[in-house]
Amino acid sequence: MGLLAGVAVTAAFVAPRPADRRIEQLEGQRMDRAQYAAEQVLRNDARRWIDYVSKLGIDGSIIDTLDAASRGSSELRLLHDTLRRRLRELVPERQAIGVESIIAVDARGRVVARVGDDEGQFGESIAGAEVVADALRGYLSDDVWGANNRLRRISAAPVLSKTHDRIVGALVVAVETGKRLAEMWKCNLEVEVAIVLRKKVLSSTLPEALLTQLPSAIEEHAAEIASHKRTRALPLYMGNERLLMVAAPFVGEAGAQHAYYVLLTKKSPESDPWVLLSSTSSDDLKWGSFPWLSLGGGILVIIAIGLFLQRHEVDGPLAHLRAEVHRMAKQELLKLDDTKYSGKLGGIARDINATVEHFTHAPMPKSETAKKDISAILDAKSASADGKSFDVSQPPPAKAAVPPPAAMAASLFGTPKAAPGISGAPPPPVPQASSPAPFTAPRPSLSRLTPPPPSVPSPPGKPEAKAPSGPDAADLAHFQQVFDEYVETRQKCGESVAGLSLEKFTAKLQSNREQLVAKHACRTARFTVYVKDGKAAIRALPVKD
Repeated sequence: MGLLAGVAVTAAFVAPRPADRRIEQLEGQRMDRAQYAAEQVLRNDARRWIDYVSKLGIDGSIIDTLDAASRGSSELRLLHDTLRRRLRELVPERQAIGVESIIAVDARGRVVARVGDDEGQFGESIAGAEVVADALRGYLSDDVWGANNRLRRISAAPVLSKTHDRIVGALVVAVETGKRLAEMWKCNLEVEVAIVLRKKVLSSTLPEALLTQLPSAIEEHAAEIASHKRTRALPLYMGNERLLMVAAPFVGEAGAQHAYYVLLTKKSPESDPWVLLSSTSSDDLKWGSFPWLSLGGGILVIIAIGLFLQRHEVDGPLAHLRAEVHRMAKQELLKLDDTKYSGKLGGIARDINATVEHFTHAPMPKSETAKKDISAILDAKSASADGKSFDVSQPPPAKAAVPPPAAMAASLFGTPKAAPGISGAPPPPVPQASSPAPFTAPRPSLSRLTPPPPSVPSPPGKPEAKAPSGPDAADLAHFQQVFDEYVETRQKCGESVAGLSLEKFTAKLQSNREQLVAKHACRTARFTVYVKDGKAAIRALPVKD
């Protein structure tokens, strides 16, 4: 269950990133198409304005005026006023169509008349301008000029004489390239547009406060623009706004003056889980829009898998562990097989084994008469009445033979004299007390104990005498087995077995068992022999069942 939840959370946080990359790729392709469309719009606009200026050049009054200016047959000021008045008549709504100025030059490139900017100036030569020179050579041309923080689109067309045998001049139309162009492109291309000249934003369909970093971003990719005539779709972060931009240079003279048009679009918000949830609407959760059935079925499947795994991984091993613990309580097992359990259950099994081992080997609390190990008690020294100690396993020392009264009297009062009249036969020798033979420790008695005789029923009319409680046949067999093992273990450990007897050993085990039964309220006690600190020792285990 936790693994599935982890996978789901991981997918929720990782999946949006590939989605963001895919969305950015698709938006970049859309920006590429928009830039290609912008190039086509520029070409179409160039053709449209060239056609427009060409139509102006076929007007008879303009032809005659420029022909006269080229031959020098009339005063230039008079020709200036006449031609300016005629251009105003031909283009009455100049500002409405975006024309900033119209310039008429004679065959030598000298300005004859102006409409729009600098209308009062005439007579200077602009033949050095490439677009004017091309028009005077008979070519239709266009260019983009950047000057005085303004960007203008220039279209020029030659003016032919009425006989079409020579060029009498040219007309140049300067069209606004700024706010008007940006608004038109935004409407047609469905993108935001900005026009930059010499690291300055001239016009934009976005608030210029958001575009303060746009010129520096273009400058960073100047090499790419020079080689590919455009940039690839680049991310641009403007405060909290995430934009995608494509920048391309204007052709002609404006390109040399670092004039660019930039197409921008707002990127989709980052699709992290929180943004996705915050942008969810009620329509997204409708029955037909949201897969409620699939979601519910998936949740049920996940719950079923979780319950199955819980039963397989937790409940089953836990029940098996409890069963083995009950078997240990019944003394059917000495320890748990902790290798069969994994994880926390394995740790619990090892802790149980360690606890049982600790309490098995740890000394059990005993009474004042049983504070030591049983083996220590069996070998303990018992204090006598006069304060001296002796080994309880050693037999009492042999008493000296008491002399008969006559010998004792002779020893006390001397040898009696022979009575008168009695022959002086030597008195019989007084028997001396023999010294006791040296004591040799007996070998422990290994004779088998026999169960106590059955009680004899008392005669009728008298109360039945109860036999004193003692060990039964099973207990005697157990005591005999423990005694044999104890003697064998002491011999293996190099300990002496002198003074050990089965009777004292059995009495001590019986006494210890009675103390355990009284203290732990158990049925009986069993004894085992083990080696402790290099010596034989006996452990008592209470048996409750």
